Amino acid sequence: MEEIIQRILSHPLLIVCLSLVCLLLLFSIIKGLFKLALFALVTAGLFIGYLHFFQEDYPLPPIDLEKLEGIKEEILKYIPSEFNSTLDVNISLPDKNSTMAPRLP
Repeated sequence: MEEIIQRILSHPLLIVCLSLVCLLLLFSIIKGLFKLALFALVTAGLFIGYLHFFQEDYPLPPIDLEKLEGIKEEILKYIPSEFNSTLDVNISLPDKNSTMAPRLP
């Protein structure tokens, strides 16, 4: 690996070509992120404008906080209080190769 790096570093033309490829890659990544950020800003601006101009005609429905509290309580039942503990889910299944017949109720 070091030999390959030494060969690359010993050829100035190869260094220039690799540098240009890296710059083009970096430029394309930044250009894509810029387009994504611009799209998000335009979408957010349109949404805020929509809310501003049509709030009287189409008001947002009121939020029922009691209903949200009930949902929150139901969800909190399934969230462990301590995340450091392990979850023991040892479910024993009958052995398929067993010679004993399964018990019927």
